[in-house]
Amino acid sequence: MKKSAIVVDSTTPLPGWLDESVPVFSVPVRVYIDGQEYKDQLEIQDKIIQAIKEERMLETSLPAPNDVEELFEKLSEEYDRVYVLSVSSHLSGTYNLFGTIASKYENIVVFDSKTISIQNTYILARMIEDIKAGKVLEEDDIISYRDDSLFLIAVFNISRLEKSGRIGKLVSIIGKILHVKPVLTIARTGEVELVGKALGKSKVMELIFDKVQEFLKGENGNVKLYAAVGTDEYKEFIFEIGSFLDVKPTFFPIGSAVLAHVGLDGFGIVVAK
Repeated sequence: MKKSAIVVDSTTPLPGWLDESVPVFSVPVRVYIDGQEYKDQLEIQDKIIQAIKEERMLETSLPAPNDVEELFEKLSEEYDRVYVLSVSSHLSGTYNLFGTIASKYENIVVFDSKTISIQNTYILARMIEDIKAGKVLEEDDIISYRDDSLFLIAVFNISRLEKSGRIGKLVSIIGKILHVKPVLTIARTGEVELVGKALGKSKVMELIFDKVQEFLKGENGNVKLYAAVGTDEYKEFIFEIGSFLDVKPTFFPIGSAVLAHVGLDGFGIVVAK
């Protein structure tokens, strides 16, 4: 049997430069457009974007249990250890689904990342490096990787977040009246948290720079910058942050399921030590 493999759900963007010596498998969550089911894959992004622009009904659901069952059965026979990195249990029932199915196998362990999207991509990269070094991963390792990174999400149009129920009604109402732009993060509990609010895009950037400096505490060496943008127009903000940190950003697709909840008007960054 081969040594180790990793499973993620499709809200975690997979970089092309992953080391193939530690195989990574992605389980698609399900996206619904006006009740029509699709698997969360890059091929349906155009449909999601069009649905957002037309303000059509968008919903997401857990991966199909049969898909998870089949993959776990296969990997449990082929690998000594299978590590499953799940989106935060506070944002999705995916963690509980993975845990229930994994309980049938002694060699499959499920971790609650307490986050989502590109922060999970960073955690995944760290997992691979430690597995290659011969480490047997535990929950504390996942927490440690997460604590080495800061995830900030700037949202310039909060209507999609409001529809998804990811921000409070009051924040949404205030934002619409005053044109306030929220900056969000995923707290250590795994829940969406409001970091701050700003009037206008320049003030959003000031707030982000302040939070990045606070996180790094002057230790700007060997910093990584991951980014996902709703549309290419937001890349200028990412390059500005990269210039501030003296690092070249790495861009990832947002992913269809996350896009359905957040919308196109904004960006997310992960700054990692």
